[in-house]
Amino acid sequence: MILRRMREHVAHHNWFAVTIDFVIVVAGVFVGLQASNWNQARLDRAQGREYRAMLADDLRSNLQNLALRKRYYVWVRSEALKTLAALDRPESALDSQFLVDAYQATQILPWSLKRNTYDQIIAGGKIGELGDAALRDKVSNYYVGSEVTGDNLAVIMPYRDILRREMPYAAQNQIRTVCGEKIGENSRGEAMMMLPENCSIRLDPTTLHQAIHQVRDTPGLALDLNRQLVDLDQKLVSVDLIMRRAADLQRTLSHSN
Repeated sequence: MILRRMREHVAHHNWFAVTIDFVIVVAGVFVGLQASNWNQARLDRAQGREYRAMLADDLRSNLQNLALRKRYYVWVRSEALKTLAALDRPESALDSQFLVDAYQATQILPWSLKRNTYDQIIAGGKIGELGDAALRDKVSNYYVGSEVTGDNLAVIMPYRDILRREMPYAAQNQIRTVCGEKIGENSRGEAMMMLPENCSIRLDPTTLHQAIHQVRDTPGLALDLNRQLVDLDQKLVSVDLIMRRAADLQRTLSHSN
């Protein structure tokens, strides 16, 4: 309609009317673009709120994972300390519990951290929708820090391979069968773990004495175990640090929503 009127006004050389029609067209385009921008901004804000809520939920899972991991490392460390103390006792004073403790001190927990939402945000180029620069930096720094933590936790000390090389298979097989941790999952598919308590194995006396002798006389075992304990201490420090950062970021995201 406007364009037809403009053609008529041009044909009659009514330049004032042409100008008015042109202004109306430009104003209409401007208002349309502005409305589109406002709507997109509204959608972006809604998407940002959704991303922040999803990140906060991921962090909740991470905190549960890290709490389990901390409990796991504390358990392994206690087994290592009992083994180190046992190495100072005469071989005749050791029993099957020495083998159980020595083996459990080798246990590791592979690193896993839920980061589905963050990876989705990065892949979609949506990092700008999370919020202001300070919040974006905090989120990015947390995930960079978690990668560093993962690298630290992935380190395996020589004690694990040495002990499992020296301990007879019959003893290791019984320990894995009787004293292994029980791993399941909750309704959300998240890992749940029950650590063994006061478990014991039964070996015939000859096999038991041979296994104790073979493990206890492993050259440098106390030194390797000492290094294992230092590494476990470092892992616990790393877990505590990333737990504090996860809790802090979760609070920040919750307040941003």
